[in-house]
Amino acid sequence: MTRSAPHQPSGGDGPPPADGGAAATRSRRRVLARIGLGVVVLGVVVAALLRAHSALHGFASAFDSFRVQRLPWLALAYGAEGASFACYALVQRRLLHAGGVTLTRRTMVGLAVAATGITNLVPGGTAPASGWLVGQYRRRDIPVPLALWVVLAGGFAAAVSILFLLLVGAAVAGLLSPLEAVGCAVIGVVGAGAVVVGTHHVAAIDAWLDAHPHRGLGVLRRAAHGVSSVTRFRVSVPTGVGVLVLSVANWALDVWCLVAAFAVLDRPVPWHAVLFAYAVAQVAGSLAPVPGGIGFVEGGMVGAFALVGTAPGPALAAIVVYRAVTCWSVAAVGSLTLVALSHRPARRAQPVALRHHAAEPRPAPPGAPPCPGRPEPGATVTGTARARAGGEGRA
Repeated sequence: MTRSAPHQPSGGDGPPPADGGAAATRSRRRVLARIGLGVVVLGVVVAALLRAHSALHGFASAFDSFRVQRLPWLALAYGAEGASFACYALVQRRLLHAGGVTLTRRTMVGLAVAATGITNLVPGGTAPASGWLVGQYRRRDIPVPLALWVVLAGGFAAAVSILFLLLVGAAVAGLLSPLEAVGCAVIGVVGAGAVVVGTHHVAAIDAWLDAHPHRGLGVLRRAAHGVSSVTRFRVSVPTGVGVLVLSVANWALDVWCLVAAFAVLDRPVPWHAVLFAYAVAQVAGSLAPVPGGIGFVEGGMVGAFALVGTAPGPALAAIVVYRAVTCWSVAAVGSLTLVALSHRPARRAQPVALRHHAAEPRPAPPGAPPCPGRPEPGATVTGTARARAGGEGRA
């Protein structure tokens, strides 16, 4: 025996649903929103088409003034790019030294070039390049916590440096008043200081969680243990300042590549805009999920130049030269370096002697059992022993 469906009243047999009016209103709003979005997109397309002819003409004419005599500027651009890699390698090397181990300068430069090549070759390149760099440190018997700390601390210094250059560039371009620039600088210093102070207290949070073994805090306790093993390393104030200076120099030398790109094409350098445009492009490229920030870097740089009144055509031509030096050439050299490193035996990191002012694991809280490998107060030990206090060696 089958059941028949219950009788449903026809449209005229009862009142309309209570939410019918609201649904109709939402439908009309969606239609109006789509129409408005279409109008905006159409306006952007029309504006781009109207400006495309003049921009393309300016882009093509920018290469007309190129002469062989301008090639020394291209050599200077490549020299500045090489010097920027040296600064990046020194940042990593100083952080490793603060953690108690060291690698040769040649090895560090090779790792820096290969890691940057990965950034320019794979989607979301910063994360894969950082993971690869940690793996290379592990191959050289550097403990995992120290390797992670070095990569994260170097990334933090790079972020602080590029935000500093962005602030200075906005002030030079006239987008910020002196008072606004000072206010933003104060906010940035306070924010960076808060991050550093916060990392210094992770070990205390970890100890508090160990002293309060509540079942609901298990996930937080495991996370605190993992973070604490990485954040226990410290640097002295002179070392920290040196790392920041080298990080700023790394970006500044890359800015010189952009300046040299204008000189290669015999175009006037927009000094008031070049730093701001460069910093905007780097921020945009770091957020892009594409290899080397392709499209995002160029678009951000052109937009920033246009915002401060630089003609887009010549600026785009200089950007093409700049990217040929800093992206495509680096991707090629980085690929070759990556292959060479993968076929070459990894040389183990050498320990260095550390004293009380160098980076070291945070001492155990009062009453805690002694940790294997932890040095006695006031003792001078090798960096390998210090590093192993934060974790085991290569997995």
